[in-house]
Amino acid sequence: MGQSLKEQISSFIRSLPNVEQKNDPMSEEAYFYGLRNFAHFHGPRHIDIRLSKTQQEAALRTNMAIQHQYAPQAGWVSCIIETEVQAENTKRLIKEAYYTCVSLKPSPKPAK
Repeated sequence: MGQSLKEQISSFIRSLPNVEQKNDPMSEEAYFYGLRNFAHFHGPRHIDIRLSKTQQEAALRTNMAIQHQYAPQAGWVSCIIETEVQAENTKRLIKEAYYTCVSLKPSPKPAK
């Protein structure tokens, strides 16, 4: 039997460079780049993803995500994962969130 949609998404997130899975007050399965939590699961079919405001607006406008219940002002959206199409859309949003984190993290200081 193949992986569940949640397992596929978890594997996808863990394949991204420098991502850490940690327990978080929001979820026992939260994913971080540096100190920034950019995705976390609530059960097997629900994931919250933190996007930039522009990405958030596009995800909501195109119905790739739904409005986050508690923190939409911080860029969070929610995705329900019940179909392969929803899983692929969720991976796309996770990739956007990840690259936003990468772009926000300060570069290492050059050696003198």
